[in-house]
Amino acid sequence: MLRIVHTESSINMGGQELRTLQEVEWLLKNGHESWLFAREDSAIYLEGRRRGLPVRDAYFRGALNPGAIYRVARFSVRQKVDLIDCHSSRDASTAALARVFGIPVIRRLHMDNPIKDDFFRRLLWAVGNDRIITSSGSIKARIVGQKLRDAGRIDVVWPGIDFERFHPGVDGLPARRAFDIPEDARVVGVIGMIRPDKGQCVLVRAVDRIVAEVPEAWFLIVGSPTRPEYLAWLEKEIEKVAHRNRIVLTGYQREVEKFFAASDVVVLTSVSVEATSQVIPQAYAMKKSVVASDVGGIPEVLTDGVTGFLYPWGDSQRLAGCVVKALRTDMSPLVENGYVFGREKLGFEKMMHSTLKIYEKVLGKNGAG
Repeated sequence: MLRIVHTESSINMGGQELRTLQEVEWLLKNGHESWLFAREDSAIYLEGRRRGLPVRDAYFRGALNPGAIYRVARFSVRQKVDLIDCHSSRDASTAALARVFGIPVIRRLHMDNPIKDDFFRRLLWAVGNDRIITSSGSIKARIVGQKLRDAGRIDVVWPGIDFERFHPGVDGLPARRAFDIPEDARVVGVIGMIRPDKGQCVLVRAVDRIVAEVPEAWFLIVGSPTRPEYLAWLEKEIEKVAHRNRIVLTGYQREVEKFFAASDVVVLTSVSVEATSQVIPQAYAMKKSVVASDVGGIPEVLTDGVTGFLYPWGDSQRLAGCVVKALRTDMSPLVENGYVFGREKLGFEKMMHSTLKIYEKVLGKNGAG
């Protein structure tokens, strides 16, 4: 049995935060002890409480908040925690000091963003963790390329699919009816936090081109904004679209699988940065056609013309062409390929067993250093 603390300093709710909650739940269900430290005003804290998970408050503000350091370190020592698994930068710098008490620290990196590497951050990367887990090979390459950590201390673990939740049998009709989308519409869905790097505007700018070729097309934008100004910015982009009445902003949806089910094509529109994303594996599991930008780690899990279509990130015209092709041609071979790839490579159980092996390696339970 392992005793694992997960930490997350983000205040918003997206794929990274949902993955963290799932990992805590899995550990508890499989005979381990696990706790989540998060900000009391964060979405993940509230969702963790709603799910009945052992959630603790930590005031993750700034890189080295004394109160957060004290709470995490004191709890970890008293509970004889085996390892701390950190999911964002602020909580990682907080937990780094737990190593003083002999508690190993894992540093996660879920997003393929540019990494700041001033003296303080370089020090944290070098001595503030025992091992790093990334969500894609592209992130690992970035860390190694910036000489922040040796490749031998970095593991890649792709996001995993919960096949009990995401499967072809989910009924998408209630989601369509909730937003007055005709039952015979061809729906294009983009799912994720509303923020500039997620690129929902790329799909918005492609809407008129798509409707010109597929008159029955509708568009679902599922997710909440990380900041109100991002939503206002996206709404201004929508106002420029002739067929803006076909675009539905749903806001955050807890039962997101119903919106995958409501979609004929799932689109990932990320620009400039992205890891491998949970959206693509989930779409595979739901047997949905997938169109995605060719950024970051996406090509690691989507092969163009085999499991879906890739387009040059930020290119609305090429995106429109791919979506029209996905709506107008027989996608069943690609959909089946994606489903098989997901079942073989991207299961949540597989992801967690890989993570446990890394924990055991750090703890020296398999003879590795």
